[in-house]
Amino acid sequence: MPPRNKGSADSPDRARTAGAPHRNQLLARLPQPVLDRLRPYLEAVDLKRDQALFRAYELLQMVYFPDTAVVALMEHVPEGESLDVGLIGWDGVAGTALFPGITTMPCDGVVQIAGAARRVSADLLRQEVGKDDSLHSAIGRYAQLTLARSMQIAACNTFHPVEHRCARWLLEAHDLIGNDELPLTQDLLAAALGVRRPTVTLAMGTLAKAGLIQDERGRVSIRDRERLELASCGCYRLMRDAQRQLLGF
Repeated sequence: MPPRNKGSADSPDRARTAGAPHRNQLLARLPQPVLDRLRPYLEAVDLKRDQALFRAYELLQMVYFPDTAVVALMEHVPEGESLDVGLIGWDGVAGTALFPGITTMPCDGVVQIAGAARRVSADLLRQEVGKDDSLHSAIGRYAQLTLARSMQIAACNTFHPVEHRCARWLLEAHDLIGNDELPLTQDLLAAALGVRRPTVTLAMGTLAKAGLIQDERGRVSIRDRERLELASCGCYRLMRDAQRQLLGF
């Protein structure tokens, strides 16, 4: 990559240069010269459900910009249980450990919903972030949003009933997929919320009985988005407002 005025990845197996328009909004909103420099090094990949993209406190090797996939940031406790502390989709980037002295993530990055993404070497992108103010700002603002979301989720999980938390999670996923049909099992949702499956079964049953969703085996359909927002706690709206403030969309 030639020197810049003001992001190169060794292409892993099955490299496909990402030349098509980006659904990922963080990429799409970069200045065109920056995106043009990164484009040859962005590899289009298909992410599979449960695929681990990075592990907590291990050297971050690849950074992912989801197009249709959804990645969960997962925290674990010594007893083996886990909790979803953030969802990443077309709005951002999975892997923000790109600043001086920061080379690892404090949590796992695991694919919750399979789909397409672009990936690039973390080393290369780290160099680019250090050289380009607009890229530094974009990644930094998204890292701040990720922190804000995680803090809001922590408060939500402490104070709000499971029905409200289910509604919040479904709304987040719906935003990131853009489709009323969510490939989602109750086991996945229970793990994401850090509760037992019977608890999720009862909560989802309440939402389904109210006509807000249809819960089928391995798939949840959003039937009434407006009322689902009303069924959620205020945390969803606070998280959406934070995104608008930090990212502008």
